[in-house]
Amino acid sequence: MLKSLKIMQQYFPALMSALPATMQLLIISVVIALFLGLLLAWARLSKNRAASLISYVIISFMRGTPMMVQLLLIFILIPLIAYSNGIDTSSLSPSVYAIISFSINEACFFAEIFRSAYQSIDSGQMEAASSLGMGRMQIFRRVILPQGAIAALPNTSNMIIELMKNTSIASVIGVYDILGKAAQLGKNNYGRGQLELYIEAGIMFWILGLIILFISNLIQERISRCDRKGGLAHV
Repeated sequence: MLKSLKIMQQYFPALMSALPATMQLLIISVVIALFLGLLLAWARLSKNRAASLISYVIISFMRGTPMMVQLLLIFILIPLIAYSNGIDTSSLSPSVYAIISFSINEACFFAEIFRSAYQSIDSGQMEAASSLGMGRMQIFRRVILPQGAIAALPNTSNMIIELMKNTSIASVIGVYDILGKAAQLGKNNYGRGQLELYIEAGIMFWILGLIILFISNLIQERISRCDRKGGLAHV
């Protein structure tokens, strides 16, 4: 046990050096995915059949294919398309391709979460708000947003945690997160301390997941408190 702790202590700085890469992939991808997810959800709910169909096909493909396949397709296709148009992408960091892939994948899951959250809101509340003279933005801010956010937040948090765990996929294109770094260190040391490395990486991911859940619960509690105090969700 003491020997294992010493090995974990020895490798801890190296694993911590990969934490910024994990957080960069996670945070940037989630921010972009939230925006894209809203657009896809809007298109999916749109009465425009073409927009709804395009959104459905994108969501269906991204949800139905492995994330690694999507990452490799983007990593290969973007340079090919750029090269055929006279654009040099050799200076792009592999992280860019990983973020593009993760953002699109996550956006498709977010879109379905947002769509379900919107559909869970009683349409009578929106009709009542409209009858009281509220505009579309007021209805969105005071009726749709509070209730939709509360409904969507648990699943959204789960998807963020899932993405955090899946950032290790980026190692196939040369981007090393915590798990990728652990695998690299274990390989470089011919398997020495491999068990301790993976245990340590697992603990780090576990702690990050707990932090994400803690933040999610704080946000949900604050939205619920504002809802109770200000009556944001009811008219």
